[in-house]
This record gives sequence, C-alpha cells and structure tokens, in this order.
Amino acid sequence: MSLADNNLSPAGEAYIWGFPLVSVHRTRLMLCSRVDSGSMNHIDDLATPKDRGIVVPNNDTLYSSAWYDLRHGDLMIRVPPMDHPQRYWNVMILDGYTHVAYVCRRHHGTQGVEVRVTLDPSQPPANDDSTVVTIGTPTAWVIIRVLVESPEDLAAARRLQRRIEVIAPEAHPRARTERVGRATEIAQSGAAVFEELHQYARLDPPAAWHPKLSAAARAIIEDPTSISIEDRMAGVEEGERRLRSLSGADMVRQNGWRTGRHATGFEGDILRRAAGAKFGLGGHQAIENRSYIAECDAAGRALNGDQPLYLKFEGGQFPPCRGFWSLTAYGTDLYLVENEIDRWSMSDRTPGLVHAADGSLTIEISAARPGSPANWLPAPSGPYLLGLRVYEGEAAVVTCDWFPPALDPQG
Repeated sequence: MSLADNNLSPAGEAYIWGFPLVSVHRTRLMLCSRVDSGSMNHIDDLATPKDRGIVVPNNDTLYSSAWYDLRHGDLMIRVPPMDHPQRYWNVMILDGYTHVAYVCRRHHGTQGVEVRVTLDPSQPPANDDSTVVTIGTPTAWVIIRVLVESPEDLAAARRLQRRIEVIAPEAHPRARTERVGRATEIAQSGAAVFEELHQYARLDPPAAWHPKLSAAARAIIEDPTSISIEDRMAGVEEGERRLRSLSGADMVRQNGWRTGRHATGFEGDILRRAAGAKFGLGGHQAIENRSYIAECDAAGRALNGDQPLYLKFEGGQFPPCRGFWSLTAYGTDLYLVENEIDRWSMSDRTPGLVHAADGSLTIEISAARPGSPANWLPAPSGPYLLGLRVYEGEAAVVTCDWFPPALDPQG
C-alpha cells in the first residue's frame, strides 16, 4: 500500500505504520521479563499449547531467542558444523520494524560459519551468503531454530541448538523488563497505544530506507497529544478495520488454500507489514518457509473440527522442498490446542504414518479420534485454522506455482 494514496487518516496511517514496532517491543518486554536482555533463552522442547509467547508457532524446531541493543556494539554469530548435511538450521534477525536478515542453511550450508551483525541504518539487509549482516535499528531480535527430526533426535538437536552462539560485547547490558501488554492485544489499548509508539520510535528511529510517513502522521507520533483522544481512538479503529478487511491483493489462492505472493519481505507496503506482525510476528519470509493457510474445504465450507477433512498427497507429489514440510492445526486465537494424543503437527518425519500401496498419503483432520489414529491430525471442535509450512521450497513453491491439494470432506 503506497503511502501517497493510502486513503487513511493521519492517525490511521500512524497506527498501521507503527503497529509492527509496538508488536516487537511488547514482545521484547514480555520475553525479557523472564530472561535478561542480552541473554539467550533456549527452549528445550517443541512448542505445545502452553506456549503463548508467539502466535502460530511451529511444532518442528527447537527455538532459542535473545534481544540485543546494537548501540553497544556488534554481535558475532557462530554456527558449528551440523551433524549431517540434511540438518535444517536457521538464525533469523529482526529489527524493530520486522525487517528480516538471515544466517541460515540456505546461505551457508552445514559446515559452520561465523557472521558479524552490525547496526547500519543506511544499508538494508542483503540476505545473501556474506559474513556481515546489517540491521536497521538498535533493537535486534535473534531467533534460532534447529529441526527435531524424530523423537529420538531431540537430544542431538538440543546439543546443536546450544552450540549456536550469539556473542555480544562485554558491555552489553543484561536486564529484566516489565510487561506492558501482549502483542496480540494492541488495539485494546486504544488511544494510549500512540504513547507507546512515540516511546518506541525514539528508541528505534526508522532506517533511511524504511517507508516514510506523511507529515501529518509523523506529527502524531512525535506528539500524540497533538490530536484529540477521540481522533486517536478513531485511528486505532480505522487501522484495525483495514487489517481485518485486508482483501489480500497480495494473496494467491488455489484449492481452498492461500499464501502471500511475494517471496521476500513486505517492501514499502505498511499494511502488509502490519498484518504480518499482527498474524505472524517472527514468521519467516516465504523464500525460507512458505506458509499456506487453509480457508475452506473442497466444497467451499469453512473449516470445522466437528466435520472430518482429508488431505491426500498422491504418490511422489509431496511438497517440493530441500528442507521439510509440516501441517499444523491452530485454534482461532492462533495458538496450538490441547488434544488427547499430544499431536499438534504432521510432517514428512512423523513416525508411524501409513502410506497406501501406490505411495500416496492421506491425513485425516478432525476433532473426533478416528478408528486408526496413525494418520490423524487432531483439530479443535468448531472453527480452526490449518497451516502447511514448506521449508526451503523448490522454485515452484517460491513462485506460488505449487499448492497443497484441496481438503476433501469425503476422504
């Protein structure tokens, strides 16, 4: 969405432009209330319904994350050689506005690498195999992911997870913070969110290449009291309407699934960037992991766990990728949901899957346990969301020429 013709009020523009920044800092304050800033927090187990720090979490990789202030100096990221060439690993670095830089297998392979991360607002991240990564704001959120290939692989994945080092300058502060609210509840703060935005914009001034605000919207961020509380409230409501009604001009739809058209970033589109922060903060760019969201079944009906659905991959027609694929069910709040067999995703690594004689694989998605649960992905009763992730997708995935099969209510 071009800022020149966005048809937003100044307050609505400021809200949408600043939404990612508020999301990032609310998440920082929440996570650093548990673990000091500048200290890596290793999550030793795969995500479960109890994990509610990040929306739409994957259930495939171990996470580690930490928050840094690059005003105190550069970071060094040291990745050891992996235990075998197929081991998936990834280090993602987000700035205060959710611009992403990668240090990953796709760029550096599995033989080990050392990369320097430096604050440089004049240079957007190149996202290539260079050993220097530029970040546009002082705030840097580093997220490490290491694939767990099977239940028996958990110990090996943990060892690799902890051997990926992020080394900060000795003078980097280590401090706990106080929460100010969840990133998922920004709109509930009403007019007060502009005060937050004002504070965070002073901490993280936008880089020279970040989308510019109109003069009127910039004035609101510089001094929220320059307009009335009523106008600020109206800006929040307007921004939320635009986010909820995002028509998806960027979306490609097929077989009842949708995915974003672009493979990398949100460029200058502030609405898409805000939607990314609202519905998938910390999520990958599609070139690293393309995510498909199921909107309906083959008959056009909304997903409902009380009505079983079947996803069939014909023999030899699994998601084309160099990494791996994974199918996950979420509640409408974008978190994992409890189920009787503690299974929240299915993938090419799920033990005990039963393939047909022709090599095809049919996954049943339902709230009720089927007679044979080998290929069952439990879904919550009532409405739910279904996501398919494809990591390091082949060209057809990156260009949106490949889509998952339709969800069949007949099986």
